[in-house]
Parts: sequence; C-alpha cells; structure tokens
Amino acid sequence: MHPTETTRRTPPGAAVAATVLGLLSAALPALIALLALAFSGGRFEGGGWAVVLVPVVLVVGLVVGAVLLLIGRSWLVLALFSGVLAALAGVGYVSGGWGGGGLLELALVLPLLTLVLAVLPGVRRWVAARRAARAGR
Repeated sequence: MHPTETTRRTPPGAAVAATVLGLLSAALPALIALLALAFSGGRFEGGGWAVVLVPVVLVVGLVVGAVLLLIGRSWLVLALFSGVLAALAGVGYVSGGWGGGGLLELALVLPLLTLVLAVLPGVRRWVAARRAARAGR
C-alpha cells in the first residue's frame, strides 16, 4: 500500500471473524485448565503442572492474538496459537484420547477456521497497512 493511500481503521470482516473465533477457541483450553485444577486438588506431582500450564498458555496466547489482530498490530500471534490448538486437538482426535462427541470436532474446527481467516491475504495486507501507517506517524 502506498503511503498516500488512506488506511482503514476498521478491520476487514475476516479479521473480526478470526478474532471472535479465536476467543471462542480459547474457551476449550480454559475449561481443560479449570477441570485439571479442580480435579488435582492443587497438587501437581511430576509433570502434572503441564496439564494446567499448557492450556493457560494457549488461552493467553489466543486472547492476546485476538486483541493484536483486532487493533491491527499482528495476525501471526493468533494464527500461531490457533494452529497449535488445532494440532493438539487433531492429535487428540486421531488418537481417540478424548471421549468423542461434538466437543472434539468443535475444538478442531474452531481453531482451524481461526487460522485460515487470520492468514488470509486481505487480513495480512490490512495489518501491514496499519503498521506502515503507525510507523509513518
């Protein structure tokens, strides 16, 4: 985008959709962390702390990524964390480790859609234009 062109302040629809889906995707790891904490009684021997730490990191990454995309700072953070969540859900789905039902499919589809929407060329161009406009100030 040329410096003389005006940069839209409002994000494109795909960026808004990716933000909403990213926040919805964060609900499953938050639920997992809450359940792990509730069932552990606060005692984490060995590697048990990772059962809480990994979902918390995913939740924080997805929320931060959603905010960064919404304000036009970065698309990569949301794409990275939603990709990691989709990969973890995919491994769980393939290994049959989770009981099934619609929750696992939802846990796989939401972050995948988030990833696809966040890396669309229009979204990346908008973020790049916002960054360029901010740097020119």
